[in-house]
Amino acid sequence: MGQKNIPVDSHTYEILKSLKGPGESFRELILRLIRGQGDRVLRHFGSWELDEDELTKIQNALDQGWTGWD
Repeated sequence: MGQKNIPVDSHTYEILKSLKGPGESFRELILRLIRGQGDRVLRHFGSWELDEDELTKIQNALDQGWTGWD
């Protein structure tokens, strides 16, 4: 596997440096950050508990919003 250089400004470098764990390389940091994005939305599923009234209001608002798109 070859290597590529990715230029970053000093500010970006300092941010990346602050995110690194002890003994973690920049390569490992970047991979950790990238891999963490895949489940970003999924980890919030089910966190908003709706009661029936809220659900009905949302459904009605969506129905009204889609009226005329037929």
